[in-house]
Amino acid sequence: MKHWFSRSRERKPLPERREPVLSRSDRRLNLRSFRGHGSGARQSEPSLAFDAYEPPKGVRGEAPDALAMDSGSLEAVADMGGWAATAAPVLRDYFEDGLAFLGYPQLAQMAQRAEFRKPCEVIAREATREWIELRSDKQGGDAEENEAAAQRIQQVEREFKRLNVRRVMQTHVLHGLTFGLGHVWIGIKNAALTTDAQSKPLVIGKNGMAKGSLERLANIEPIWTTPNSYNANNPLAPNFYKPDNWWVLGTMVDSSRLLTTIPYPVSQILAPAFNFGGQSLTQLLRAYVHNYLATRNSTATIVRNFSKLVLKTDMTGNMQTDISPGMDAQPMPYGDVDMASVQGRAAYMQDVSEGQGTIVVDKEREDASIIATPLSGLDSLQAQSMEAMASIPGIPLVKLFGIQPQGLNASSEGEIRVFYDEISAFQEANIRPSLQRIFEAVQIHLWGEIDEGLSFNFVPLWQMDEKQLAEIEKIKADLMAVLSTAGIVSPEECREREATDDHSIFKGVDLTGPPPEPPHDEQMPDMESLLKKGEGEEE
Repeated sequence: MKHWFSRSRERKPLPERREPVLSRSDRRLNLRSFRGHGSGARQSEPSLAFDAYEPPKGVRGEAPDALAMDSGSLEAVADMGGWAATAAPVLRDYFEDGLAFLGYPQLAQMAQRAEFRKPCEVIAREATREWIELRSDKQGGDAEENEAAAQRIQQVEREFKRLNVRRVMQTHVLHGLTFGLGHVWIGIKNAALTTDAQSKPLVIGKNGMAKGSLERLANIEPIWTTPNSYNANNPLAPNFYKPDNWWVLGTMVDSSRLLTTIPYPVSQILAPAFNFGGQSLTQLLRAYVHNYLATRNSTATIVRNFSKLVLKTDMTGNMQTDISPGMDAQPMPYGDVDMASVQGRAAYMQDVSEGQGTIVVDKEREDASIIATPLSGLDSLQAQSMEAMASIPGIPLVKLFGIQPQGLNASSEGEIRVFYDEISAFQEANIRPSLQRIFEAVQIHLWGEIDEGLSFNFVPLWQMDEKQLAEIEKIKADLMAVLSTAGIVSPEECREREATDDHSIFKGVDLTGPPPEPPHDEQMPDMESLLKKGEGEEE
């Protein structure tokens, strides 16, 4: 059997290391011991916090050349279990606070609640809202090069539209935030959906992927995937704790065919327990959402019962129950209370008060009053719980809940700009690596080679309106006029700057060559003649 970690043919392969095969009951610690109800776990038992993820039945397939998952030696796992036995309070909080991997079924159920789902959708939508801008280094040259570069950009844009790249990347981010892990599968034409075909590496390059072979892109939810093998021997190796291939519902797929994003990675020692994914945003929000829901429910309960009707009646007089003769029971000093009578009287008062009708009481022996609970401060408690929930993803309240800031000259502009900066960093960290691979695969599909002059940038989310853009262009034009008049730059350099500036209204226009001569004074009509000409045409 070929060893999975052999570096070269000349080097003698290391002894094969396999994950210890332990039953689930043997590998689990006694939860009662973590909660202080037991005598303590045995030193040789590993902790639930470091248990490797067990995929559903059918995800891991059978293959004759299947590689073993190496998550460390049995001694390392035993040592971790021994540490866990001495850290019961830490692990108790670890499980009770939901920091351990909850499992994809529970994460999917949590995503059904709006408080968990909307932050993930807001970030996924904002990260792909303005999308990208393709550019070429050949733009700004002569007319022929500009035309060739424009045609290539248009071809890439059409292919992105055919593959629905924008929607795929939005779902890719949403999976990463919801489940902690997102996959995009690169579908190649004539590549069978079997282990034999999909387990082969996909080389996106001139000597790898064939021209015209890119068929489609597909999002794969992580519940259908689990790693097959990874290096756990040498932290200096480039593939240390990085899966070499994945099982996708019984089919082994090489990692080069899956584009993976992990927005919130965990420590490498926890990676096996998280299916080599990371913390999901839904799990990070768990404690804050529960606090918000508790506050919301308590607030609603207080509002529904903010006032209570108090009936002051003669409990020992008119509601006294007579004692039948011959009974052994002795009457109470103040008489027995007929509970049916009291409850009936209270029910009558409740019905009258809820209908805003007239409350009728006995003038001599009854009285009625209302106790009201102050409602001031409930809005502040609710707002604080919402702010705490929005602080974890860093989304402004106006974006997440549609709540406008209150007060004189209050504005969310600063918060929104900070949020857009966070989204820009998120795009570079979590979208660009996968999108760059797709960008290169599309070029190989179209031309059989990668054009090094082509690139893309994310369009900034913060956009100025037309008035602001016009004012900036006016300032730039005045600056160029001053520099040209002073002889610091030439008119040709000013024209080149206008043609290459991304925000110029002349971007992409061929401004090569000398500028046109200004018209002579005698050729310029004066304003009076123009006005007279206009008045004559109206007559």
